[in-house]
Amino acid sequence: MKSILWINNLFQSINWIMKEDIKKSLGIKVRSLRENAGMTQEELASVCDVSWRTISNLERGLVVPDLLMVYKIARRYHVSIDEMMGLNFSDRKSVRRLETENIIIEKIKMMDDRLLDYAADQLNLLLKHFTSGK
Repeated sequence: MKSILWINNLFQSINWIMKEDIKKSLGIKVRSLRENAGMTQEELASVCDVSWRTISNLERGLVVPDLLMVYKIARRYHVSIDEMMGLNFSDRKSVRRLETENIIIEKIKMMDDRLLDYAADQLNLLLKHFTSGK
């Protein structure tokens, strides 16, 4: 009996971890799409017929949106629901990678033109020396 309880607890833990990962990944994806489109949370909330707080909670990975909301966001940004949910397994990025990309994007947005040009030159140099034929 204890082994059945243990297995049940294990599956519940795995389910919770997967749900948290999905919420976080989707939140990062929505924020990235919204910011790249130059939209505010209020504007996206209007598209989805929800409050800006709901969008804020979604972007922070605190809520799981319903399918209609995912559909509206995907349609607004011209991406598939599969892409929104990270179901393209060959191109799926880890949550850590998405977070790092967003941090880098935020830092780039704060750069003046001169620093941005310098950073682009350094990035091109890194890519030239550390990628193999890509």
